[in-house]
Amino acid sequence: MPNLGCACMPGHSLVVNIPSVTCSSRVPVQAVNHHFITAATPHLVPVLLKQLTKQEEDQELDESSWNIAMAAGTCLGLMARTAQEAIVPLVMPFVQENISKCAGPADWRCREAATFAFGSILEGPSQSSLADTVRQAMGFLLQAMKDPNPYVRDTTAWTIGRVFEFQHDASNTEVPPLITQETLPQVVQVLLASLQDEVHIAIRVCDAIGRLAEGFMGASDNTSLLSGFFKEIITVLLSTAQRQDPSQMDSTRLQISAFEAINDLVRAAAKDTMDTVGQLIPVFLQEIQKTCGMTAQTNEQREKQAELQGQLCGVLQVLIQKLSEEDPRDKTSHKAAVLQYADQIMDTLLRVFNSGSATSVHEEAMLAVGAFTYACGRAFSKYLPMFYPYLRTGLMNHKEWQVCLTTVGTLGDVARNVESDLMPYCDELVHLLIHNLGSNDVHRSIKPQILSTIGDVALQVGEGFEKYLEPVKRMLHQAMSLSVQQAAQNQDDDFLDYNNELRIGILEAYSGIFQGLGPAKAEANMKDQVPVIIEFANSIGKDQHMDDTVVRNCVNLLGDILSTVPSTAAVLQRYAHGDWEKLLGFCNENSHLQDDTQWALSVIQNAAGRA
Repeated sequence: MPNLGCACMPGHSLVVNIPSVTCSSRVPVQAVNHHFITAATPHLVPVLLKQLTKQEEDQELDESSWNIAMAAGTCLGLMARTAQEAIVPLVMPFVQENISKCAGPADWRCREAATFAFGSILEGPSQSSLADTVRQAMGFLLQAMKDPNPYVRDTTAWTIGRVFEFQHDASNTEVPPLITQETLPQVVQVLLASLQDEVHIAIRVCDAIGRLAEGFMGASDNTSLLSGFFKEIITVLLSTAQRQDPSQMDSTRLQISAFEAINDLVRAAAKDTMDTVGQLIPVFLQEIQKTCGMTAQTNEQREKQAELQGQLCGVLQVLIQKLSEEDPRDKTSHKAAVLQYADQIMDTLLRVFNSGSATSVHEEAMLAVGAFTYACGRAFSKYLPMFYPYLRTGLMNHKEWQVCLTTVGTLGDVARNVESDLMPYCDELVHLLIHNLGSNDVHRSIKPQILSTIGDVALQVGEGFEKYLEPVKRMLHQAMSLSVQQAAQNQDDDFLDYNNELRIGILEAYSGIFQGLGPAKAEANMKDQVPVIIEFANSIGKDQHMDDTVVRNCVNLLGDILSTVPSTAAVLQRYAHGDWEKLLGFCNENSHLQDDTQWALSVIQNAAGRA
C-alpha cells in the first residue's frame, strides 16, 4: 500500500490520510480497542465517497500514480477491515446509485467510483453478511467489463478479482456458492474476452482468473466446476502471454501475470485435468530454452530476461509439484507425465544455471530441481554428477543469501530422494554446511535450515554419517547454547520467531542423526547427548507461549531417542518432573497435536513405566 502520509493533496487530503494511518497502525496486543474508527465511520464515509469521483485522467495506466481518489479508496478499504459489517449500509446506497449511471459523458467517474467503493469494502465484513449483495452485483460487474471507458473496465476487473478472493470459496458449505454451474460459463466467457482488452486491464483479468481458480481449491479432488473450462482457459492465457505491446515493460508484466494465473489454475486443478497439466511441461521447457538463447544488451533487457526466466522456472516447478502429488488414499500420482521429459527437464534447468542469470532465476531454478527430485525419487542420482557443481556453488554463495538458503533446502530434497547415493558427496557437503553454520558471513536466516538439512542427510546416509558426528555435535551444542540464551532474554517477536526456527532446526538435526545411525551406532555415539537434549527440552518447556511446531518436534525427538536407544529411559527418569514434561501435557491438551505426537507420547509413557 502506498505511504498515505506522503499524499499531500488539496481539499480533503488531510481528512483522508489521517484515518488511513489510524486504521493501518499496528496496535499492541494488549491495547484496548475503543472502536474510534467504527464510531467515526458514519461521518467519514460520506467524505471518502465524495473524493472517489476526483480521479485523474489516464491514472489507470500508471501503477505508481497516487491521488486523492486512490487515497480515499485505500482509506475506505482500511476502514472496512476495522468497522467490518457496519460500513456496508453506509457504502451500498452510493454504489447502487452510481454503478450504472450514464446520463452524461462525465458519468464514467461515478461508475468507476461506485465500483471502486464496492471493491474496497469486500475485505472486512463476513462472507455471509455480503453473500447476497455480491451475488446480485456479479451481473453488473460482468456487464461493466464492456464499459466504454477503460478506467471503469480496469477498476471492474480489479473488483471482480477481489470478489473471488474474499467471497468465492467452493469448499465453504456455510454459505451458498457464489460460482455455480449456471453462472460459471458467463464468468469464464467475460474474463477470456477481456484478456484481449488493453494490457493494463488484461493484467487485472489474469489476477481475477487466478483468484477464481483459488476459490475451487479443496472443493473436490476428482473434478471441479472449472474442469470443463480448464483447457480453454490455459490456452487463452498462453496466447495472452505472447501478446506484444508498444510498451515492452507492459508486455513483460502481462506475460508474467498470465503465467501466474496458469500457476493458480494448475494448483487448483482436479484429477480429471491432469492430462492437460502434463501437456504443459514441454510447452514451458521450450519457453525456458528460448530465454536462454536471448541476447540482452542493456541492464533493463537483462532484468526483463531474468524476471521472465525466473517466472517460467516457477511455472515448471508448480507443474512438477502438481503431477508428483500422491493421492493419500491410494498413493497414486501422475509422475509418469514428468518422467517422460526427465532428461529434458534437467538439461533445461542446467542451461539456466549455466547462463549466468540473476539471483532470482537461480532461486527459481533451484526450487524446480527440488520439486523434480520428488518426481524422480532415487533415479535422480543419475543427474547428481552434473548438478553437484551448481549445488556446491549455491552453498558457497554467501553474498546472495536467498540463493544459499534455497540451495540448502534443495540439498534436503536431494538427500530425501537419492538416499545413500549422496554418500560420495558428503565429505564436502557436510564440511560446507558446518562451515556455513560457524561463519559470520552467512545470513542468520540460513542457519536453522542448515541444521534441518544436516538431519535429512544423516537420516539418509545412515551409519555413514558416523564420521561427521564430532564436529556436528559441537555445532549443535553451540546452537543450543545460543537458543537458550535467546529464550532467557525478553526479545521482540522477530527474535522469538527466529529462536523457534533455530530450535526446530536443532531438533530435526538430532532426530535425523538418531534415526539414521540406528540402535548400535546411536548407543555408542549419541547416548551422551541425551542429558543435553533434555536440558534443551526444559528450556522449551519454560516458554509462556509454546510454539506448536517446536513442541511437536521436541516430543517426537524424545520418542525417536527412546525407540532407537531404549537404555536412555533411565536418563529420562532422572529428569522426571522437569519442565520438559509440560510439553507432553501441551500435546495432550491440544487435539491438533495429538495425531502427530501420539506415537512419541506412547513411547515416552512406556519408557517411564519401564524405568
